[in-house]
Amino acid sequence: MKKARLIYNPYSGDRTFRIKLDMVIDKLQKGGYEVIPHRTMSVDDIYKSFFAGGTFDCVIVSGGDGTINHVINAMIKNDLDVPVGIIPSGTSNDFAAHLNIPKRVSQACDIIVKGNIIEIDVGKINERYFVNVAAAGLLTDVSQKIDINLKNTLGKMAYYIKGIEQLPNFKAIPISIQHNDNLIEEMVYLFVILNGSTAGGFKLAPDATAFDGKLNLIAVKECNIIELFNLFIKMLKGEHLESSNIIYLKGKEFEINCKENIETDIDGESGPDFPLNISISDKKLKVFVP
Repeated sequence: MKKARLIYNPYSGDRTFRIKLDMVIDKLQKGGYEVIPHRTMSVDDIYKSFFAGGTFDCVIVSGGDGTINHVINAMIKNDLDVPVGIIPSGTSNDFAAHLNIPKRVSQACDIIVKGNIIEIDVGKINERYFVNVAAAGLLTDVSQKIDINLKNTLGKMAYYIKGIEQLPNFKAIPISIQHNDNLIEEMVYLFVILNGSTAGGFKLAPDATAFDGKLNLIAVKECNIIELFNLFIKMLKGEHLESSNIIYLKGKEFEINCKENIETDIDGESGPDFPLNISISDKKLKVFVP
């Protein structure tokens, strides 16, 4: 029987995964896995103790994008090269959505048991890795600032409420982007670097995949409020990439700097300070997919 390390965040999403834990173990056992669960108590706990207990044939993660991020970073740091199974249970599960992994726990378990594995790319930003998105600017730190109870009660609506609170603070930031031999200097409201296609529930890079060996950079230029509103409407329709108020670049490496002290975000978690050296690590991670 194969061994699986199940790492779950009891505070993710609506906090109901713990109620489904026995069902998860039952499905995985019937699928040929001996399951060793680990309840995360903190971010540091993921890095310090989830490898205790010997070697494993796979690691299964139940949580949102932030939990997945920390598990992946811990695995890479410890040179653990085994497949990862994802059971989406966060408020926002953009990476799982990009891989077409369903939110229903039983269906996510079925995918792991089925055993279809692909190799995907992972982004690297300074000394940290990200599976889905790295970002900075307007609204990109919303997930870090939301009260956990509001987030668990209202789900994605909490992100929108927090975003509305920040509208009076709209302020463009000066950034420089070094890409290949080109230097772009621009005032922007925000930028995102995507490994997948989705961030915050928006399909920002519709044609992107997590296994094409490239990252997708999208930045929203400074513009008036009417243009910005119209741009968000275009984002909902997937028509934003042709806008003159959008910078859209694809590549393997970017260097981004900002003269202002603003926070960055990696998969919904606090990221590093500028300057940012961002690159793609081809086929760095094995993942169970439908």
